[in-house]
Amino acid sequence: MRRFLLSVVLSTLFALPLMAQDNSRIEVFGGYQYLRVGSADGGGASLNTNGWNTSATFNLYKYLGVAADFSGSYKTLYPGAVFPIDVHMYTYTFGPVVSLHSGFFAHALFGGARSIPTACALYSGSPDECGSGVYNGFAMMLGGGLDTRVTKSLAVRVLQIDWVRLPFKQGGENNNLRFSTGVVFRF
Repeated sequence: MRRFLLSVVLSTLFALPLMAQDNSRIEVFGGYQYLRVGSADGGGASLNTNGWNTSATFNLYKYLGVAADFSGSYKTLYPGAVFPIDVHMYTYTFGPVVSLHSGFFAHALFGGARSIPTACALYSGSPDECGSGVYNGFAMMLGGGLDTRVTKSLAVRVLQIDWVRLPFKQGGENNNLRFSTGVVFRF
């Protein structure tokens, strides 16, 4: 795994001079995300989730655009238990994006988040009685990443890293990191 990461980093660094960004008007990203949700008190257990991430960016000027980012993360707690708990988290955020010719970008995204933990028979003892709670609130993401151009209309998002503020008490509020990777289509 370390060799793989080292080869990705080295190939990206050597390719930097070749990554002249085309001034695409619209960029659409889709890919995988890993979200690490920290504990509410900063010292408890964290929640590691997997899911999807998609965004669309409309470039207003050469270096400045606006983005809409949507994501979903999923985790089953106590998977071997009689009554597991499924947690689904969704975010919908919007904000400015600053892009450089080298493929690097930074963004500040603001919007909302929704958490849907579902536990069947957690308290009743019967698998026929399922309950779920829905939690909504303000979400914020600050971060950026690196896109490597493959063709004029296709790029690979090597890595996107975001600090994420989530409103959920059961999963922490401010100790969250999101890592995304995938493909970018440019129009």
